[in-house]
Formats: sequence, structure tokens, C-alpha cells
Amino acid sequence: MFKQSLWALAAAALFSFMAAFVKLCSDQLGPLELVFYRSLFGVISIALFVYKSKLSVRTPHLWGHIKRSVLGTLSVALWFYAIGKMTFGTCMTLIYTTPLFMAANFTILAFMRRERAPWVLILSILVGFTGVTVVLQPSFNQGELIPALVCLFVSFIDLLVYWQMKELGNLKEPSWRIVFYFTIFGTVGAILFDGGMHVPTGMTIVGILGMGACATLGQICTTRSYAYGNMLLSSCLGFSAIPFSALISYFLFGEAQSVVALVGMSLIIAAGMTASVSTKRAEMKKTEAQKAA
Repeated sequence: MFKQSLWALAAAALFSFMAAFVKLCSDQLGPLELVFYRSLFGVISIALFVYKSKLSVRTPHLWGHIKRSVLGTLSVALWFYAIGKMTFGTCMTLIYTTPLFMAANFTILAFMRRERAPWVLILSILVGFTGVTVVLQPSFNQGELIPALVCLFVSFIDLLVYWQMKELGNLKEPSWRIVFYFTIFGTVGAILFDGGMHVPTGMTIVGILGMGACATLGQICTTRSYAYGNMLLSSCLGFSAIPFSALISYFLFGEAQSVVALVGMSLIIAAGMTASVSTKRAEMKKTEAQKAA
């Protein structure tokens, strides 16, 4: 469980740094160009890792990779559409509803199996999401209904992506292979970007390299967290990207946070700590029960 928490927190930190690199080069490159370079970096770096380690990208579970990659690429494409049609805070708040979908999913599964739902984890997710709304302070303007529904659909797609990751993890597929196929689909899917290719120069090249490295490592950490660990805990710890982003914004861009935002981030941190402790205790009880049997 401790390792899973570290993977989830590492993913949140890496994606926060990725966002900073995106900000660095977003003036020169369009959103789909950014997806292209981000995915291309993953394809090349993982291919070099596979070649050097004498591994193989061949898999008996190709259909599972295709499902995960298509859903993931669709999610990114729809998210870029939505973020251009509505306010940033509202869009990000709706994107963070994925843990709520997951909490509802686990509650329904527990009811169907006549088991006790993981209420502490579910409550932690609700508290964490409350913290997100306090920080981002979403507001709906006229004409944002369609992009808002698209955001909610993206969150639901992400739920399916995480379950597909879990399935591939149960099939013993390594995280690097799962990410490799996803980056291939992302590269191909982003080739048809609007406005044509812009040749990156200067600091934009640095931004692309940083973005690609953080995105690739972040995807691997996310995959390890969801595929081989507790999905509810991973979802709750995913909220920690908000505090990480706030720290990066403060130290790199000089953007101070309000008292209200600090309160929201405190809720997110408290939720993550509660979820981690609860999961650890549940695993210890399960281990003791297995030893007793």
C-alpha cells in the first residue's frame, strides 16, 4: 500500500510539472501539437528502453491495449475541446469528478455483492473533491452546458480507462508496455492537428522535452498505481495534483494562493492521509485474517 501511495503521489507531482512545461511552450504550440510531442517522446523513450533491456512489445492481450489506448486518446481529445469552450476552473473541477464516478461504482459493486462498501475511502474522496471545488471555485456561464457535459463524459471515460488498466495489470502486463501502446495511439491521433506543424525553437524545445519526460513517467506511475493497487486510494491521492500545482505556480511563476485556496488544499491533504491510513489498516486486517486461516 505504501508503494502504491508513492506511485500515485509521484504521478500527481509529475503531471503538475508537466502542466508547468505545457505553460512554457503553449504560446508557440497548439494543444494537439502538444499531445503529439508528448506522446512521441513516450514512444521513442520507451522504445529505447525496450531495445536496451532486450524486452519485447509483443503481447497476447493486444485487444486490451487497444481498448485502453482508444479510450485514453478519446479522453484527451475531448478534454482539449472542452477546455477551449469553458472557464479553466470549472473544466478542471468537472474533470476531477472521475473519483466520484469511481466511488459510486464501488458502492454499487458492494451492494450487488452484498459486501460492506469502503465508506472511509468514499468519504475521503468526497472531502477531497470538496477541497478541489474550494480551490478552483467553478462557475457556470451561459453556453457552457455542452462542454460541461463533455467534461463529465471525459470523467466517465477515464473511469473506464482505469478499469482497463486494472484488467491489464491482472493479466501481468508491465506498466511500460501499457503506456507504450497508449503513446502510439496518442501520437497517431494527434498528427491531424489544426494549424499545421510549428517548428519549436529555444525554450519551447526545453518545454517539449520536460513535458514529454514528465508525461511519460507520470503515465507509468499512474498505471502502476491503478493497475496493481487500490483504485479508490489512487483516485483520492490524484487530488494531490492541486497542491503540487499550487507549489509549482508559487515557486516558478510567483503566483500566490489565497487563504480560501489554502483551506481547500488542506482538505485535499487530509483526505489523502485518511485514505492512506484506512487502506493500510484494511490490508493489515486482511493479512492477519489470512494468517489466522
